[in-house]
Amino acid sequence: MGRAAVRRRIPGWLWGGLGLGLSILALPATAEVSALVQLTPARVMPLAEHLRAYGTVEFAPEGGRTLSLEAESLVSQVLVANGQRVRQGAALLRVVPSINDQLQLQQAQIGVRFALTDQQRLESLRTRQLATNAEVQTAQQILAKAQATLHDLQARLKTLQAGVVRAPINGVVETVSVHQGDLVPAGQPLLRLSTGNALRIVLGVEPEDLPRVKVGDAVQLRPVYGDQSPLSGEIQQIYWQVDPKTRLAQVVVPMPATASLLPGAMVRAEIILGRQKSLAIPDSAVLQQGGRSYCFVDVRGKAQQRWIETGWREAGWIAVSKGLQAGEPVVSLGNYELQDGMALRVAGKA
Repeated sequence: MGRAAVRRRIPGWLWGGLGLGLSILALPATAEVSALVQLTPARVMPLAEHLRAYGTVEFAPEGGRTLSLEAESLVSQVLVANGQRVRQGAALLRVVPSINDQLQLQQAQIGVRFALTDQQRLESLRTRQLATNAEVQTAQQILAKAQATLHDLQARLKTLQAGVVRAPINGVVETVSVHQGDLVPAGQPLLRLSTGNALRIVLGVEPEDLPRVKVGDAVQLRPVYGDQSPLSGEIQQIYWQVDPKTRLAQVVVPMPATASLLPGAMVRAEIILGRQKSLAIPDSAVLQQGGRSYCFVDVRGKAQQRWIETGWREAGWIAVSKGLQAGEPVVSLGNYELQDGMALRVAGKA
């Protein structure tokens, strides 16, 4: 069968497909894959050295009130809870005098009656010259002591007569130290009120880092949970001892009351220790993989992956302590799709 006959028996659309395939085979090899990037040289620059710490928010002790009673009392009802806001005069606890104090009051009243009767008896006997002045004076002293004891008990129990402990100020209940049914000795704290106008952040610092921290150091604070903007403060106090529970030393940062910081909340802090010259690259140049940091360096037009060790950050730059040399061009934009060895096309260059 001749070629013309074969061609007549093959449909035209198939001849077109064969021609396209032949033209594809004739195309040159695919061009090398490249990425458009922006380069920034690693540079030495002054950066603030940061020390990370964690801590908790507390009510500031200044301006608060710790409430106690001068007499032994029995707590019959607790009317408030930690964190509750109360107004001046609000009922906080219901209390009654203890049985012991009630017995002491009865004994003091009986003692006054007996002392008064004895003093009157001796006064009568003296008028008949049957008692001496010394005996009358002794009776008067005994009566005065009995009356003083009674007045002292009455004064101490006066706060219990109403049966209610009330808030002396507007504020927030910081801690309630008693429970219903507790027998509370005289002078023992019942609860503590805070004005709620001021807070303090107590941060834990590793003992070996404490000598680097100074009063007045600036601190950037951020709640551990949530996306609130950072707050600024300064270290006001340094406690030069180790907390036996946390094994950390403590520093204190005072703060005004704010809705983003609630007492009891945990915070993350960056303590700014000072400024020093460090090798740095843009934040955007740093990528993460498996908990390690790396970047891409332009080496003769090719992307070279470089593992690095990073430090503190400031104003869009991050310190690099290992893995780079000053002046090396790092990929600061366009690096997310890069692979090691990929060709680079630098933005702004032909």
